[in-house]
Amino acid sequence: MNKIIKPGDVSSSGLMLNKGKLRSASTPFQQRVNQAKANEVDPATMANRICLMLDKSSSMSTKERAGDSRIDLLKKALQNFIVRCDFTNTAIAIETFPESFELALTNSSLVLSTAGFMFEAGGNTPMRRCVEAALGKVPMTRGVIVSDGEATDWHNPHGYDDDDTSDEKRSSQADSLLAKYKEVGIPIDCVHISTDSGGEALLRQIATATGGLFIKFTDVSAFAQAFGYLAPGFRAMLTDGRVSASELGARDVTR
Repeated sequence: MNKIIKPGDVSSSGLMLNKGKLRSASTPFQQRVNQAKANEVDPATMANRICLMLDKSSSMSTKERAGDSRIDLLKKALQNFIVRCDFTNTAIAIETFPESFELALTNSSLVLSTAGFMFEAGGNTPMRRCVEAALGKVPMTRGVIVSDGEATDWHNPHGYDDDDTSDEKRSSQADSLLAKYKEVGIPIDCVHISTDSGGEALLRQIATATGGLFIKFTDVSAFAQAFGYLAPGFRAMLTDGRVSASELGARDVTR
């Protein structure tokens, strides 16, 4: 027996009865996500499950020499990453900091390509909160952080600011979270995109503590073209030195 949809009810397909007409209760993006999920292989079974943790703080609105903002170049970098992935064995999740957009693991290139246009720069840089939350909800095999500056919350495990930003406190609290990643065998690759060094030391520490790569780009346009080398089928070219920092357009690649 078919269920009758009453006014205000939302069906399992995301439809709602409104003024006698069936209307979608979800956004166009969510509709695409739902349609893609209905057709995809369970992404949790993929050999490569990557969580991209992306900085969308206000500093990402900074314009680069070519005129593009860092957030625009990040979107281009995401597309570069997507086209280099083999979605028969790879699924990707996206988390942002500050928190305003998230995408659960998917191996739909259509959904991922659309997702790249769904976030804009604004707010501070609560990186630790993002990294901690991702570990609890994304069954990843590897994490990738992209940021252009200092985390505003890493020195405090509760996510609020205080005046104690000493290296000793920052290091001990970073270790407590990163030790969890190390324990479950999840490396975090870290990419710093800025001409200055703000935030660089922390990203190096995260990569070193978890067994990930650290890459420093002072040319953010080069980052947009080279980010795909962190895709599963290409990353080994960085770890074994077949592609050097200069060939990547980066200032530094630390393995």
